[in-house]
Amino acid sequence: MSIRPPRRIFRSQAQGARREQAFGTTVIAGIAGAIIGGLVVLFSAPSDLFGRSPAPYGHVFASAATFAIVDAQTLWLDGTLVRLEGVDAPPRGRACEQSNGALHDCGAAAVAALSALVRDRDVTCDLAGRDAEGFTRGLCRAGDVPLNRGLIAAGWARATSDLAGFQEDERAARAAHRGLWAHPTAL
Repeated sequence: MSIRPPRRIFRSQAQGARREQAFGTTVIAGIAGAIIGGLVVLFSAPSDLFGRSPAPYGHVFASAATFAIVDAQTLWLDGTLVRLEGVDAPPRGRACEQSNGALHDCGAAAVAALSALVRDRDVTCDLAGRDAEGFTRGLCRAGDVPLNRGLIAAGWARATSDLAGFQEDERAARAAHRGLWAHPTAL
């Protein structure tokens, strides 16, 4: 009789099940560790690394043939969407009453006023960062005509700041009943 137990070539199913269970647990722990490690890297990185691009400053230029008016306070210049700084113009579809009692689209009239200020001229904007909605802000001009101030002075926008005398221009437009201020239901 032999004192040693017989040598087994095949393992029992219980041993195989324990090894598979241990392997599954190891895989799950590895995946969880990778997720936690990724979150640590994500939250420890600088916020601007994964956030918006830095606020734009400098100048942007577009020739008369390459820019577009998006609405009465937003221009598309050379691939950059620029919102006029200090200007609050009505959106398209905002109804205003005319002197004869008929309604017209104040937003469309404001766009027409901005188009008249531009008059097929090249547009240049001095960029000043981003607004609260993430749009690039800028003081723009078409040739020598300042668009921000011109739109307010024509009465087709409110002044949201006192840049370059915007508030004074709005008061003058109200007093002269120009643009939006021609009728009490304008804004």
